[in-house]
Amino acid sequence: LLRGDSTRWFQPEALSTRQQAFADRIEALRIALNRDLFLGLVDSESHYAVYRPGAGYARHLDCLRNNDSRVISAVFYLNEGWRDTEGGALRLYLADQSHHDIFPRAGTLLLFLSAQFEHEVLPATRDRMSIACWMMQRVHAEARAQL
Repeated sequence: LLRGDSTRWFQPEALSTRQQAFADRIEALRIALNRDLFLGLVDSESHYAVYRPGAGYARHLDCLRNNDSRVISAVFYLNEGWRDTEGGALRLYLADQSHHDIFPRAGTLLLFLSAQFEHEVLPATRDRMSIACWMMQRVHAEARAQL
């Protein structure tokens, strides 16, 4: 099984107060990243991800097939009182063939380049909740033609 989470996409036209607060902060971050790093980010999309105990997500990149629009992947964790012994880390694979585990503690925001860093979600012993978000550039004409 590639992925074991349940998702619920944010609906931009019907955001709750908390979703709007998250969207506003992501928008401010998108603008800052463009200003400082010239990434050409034009939009974002977000969804809740809930992993039940024992579920994970196999090693992957956050690029959709024939689509290079996702530039920055962001994960915001919602798990109060998380202990490392409960598992559930996001394992980020680094260029030197090593990896780094990030545990899903509430309030942690993880950012990485979508097309560059493979990652996986390791199983946990309790529900693991987060908001997954992607900041995107315009799809290039060649990629759009292949969709």
